[in-house]
Amino acid sequence: MKESVVVCLDIGGSHIAAATLRAEGGQYYALRDARGDVDSGESRDHILTQWDVVIRQVWDEQHQHIAALLIAMPGPFDYVHGICLMDGMHKYQALLHMDVRSYLSDCYKIPGDAVQFVNDAEAFLWGELYHYKLQKKRMVGLTLGTGLGSALYAEGEVKDLNYGSAIFREGIAEDYISTRGMLAFLQHQGVRHLPHVKALLDAEDLESERVAAFGYLSDALLDFLRQYILPLQTDGIVFGGNIAKAHRLFLPTIEKELQLPCYVASFQEWNLFLGLASSYKQ
Repeated sequence: MKESVVVCLDIGGSHIAAATLRAEGGQYYALRDARGDVDSGESRDHILTQWDVVIRQVWDEQHQHIAALLIAMPGPFDYVHGICLMDGMHKYQALLHMDVRSYLSDCYKIPGDAVQFVNDAEAFLWGELYHYKLQKKRMVGLTLGTGLGSALYAEGEVKDLNYGSAIFREGIAEDYISTRGMLAFLQHQGVRHLPHVKALLDAEDLESERVAAFGYLSDALLDFLRQYILPLQTDGIVFGGNIAKAHRLFLPTIEKELQLPCYVASFQEWNLFLGLASSYKQ
């Protein structure tokens, strides 16, 4: 008899992480996890193959039955029906209007109602609430990476804010507060050879450019937080995403200016998986 497992996926603009968990007595127990890169600007078949490679690293098809497939996914996305709505977002354009739920249901032989989608910022916030024990607080979670994710936790519920596509300055918030925004700023400064923010952090000869880029990020973040987050009357903000790993370069400025408690993500993927599992509606 096959073991029944829950498979959780964290899908971002440049990565996919997967894990299997076993449900027992109302609790979830970790089994296996894996991670891989995703070229979200590639063709549909290329993207889906990259997903499948990682999923099959954690799922033993011969000995395990998938009871539920829970996916943390960036937006815009129809989370109820499983339809990709990302258009002009510089990621997953090839999946636009695709019925991702039906595809995964058919591919892994799971009932459609057992394939559930959660906004990636919501899943992140669930995990960090669990980690920091903030369930009695009113909290906002922001993920800073290839895009800008945002979610609000209040009275036991997490909801997607979708502020990445909110009107901001001369475009949308994600145009400024993201890897793309920082690299665009650097290009205006004459630095054109960096593929991502990590390369900026690792470059020993770009100290002044690094300071300028994170100064740019701090200014944009402060404007965004004042415009969209402070009106929510939150008790604090949790910052995650790859850019938040360099929190020492911008978070002190944010805390000083806003006088609002700020938390740095645990960066423990299992917290996200456990948070995702806790949101599962059977």
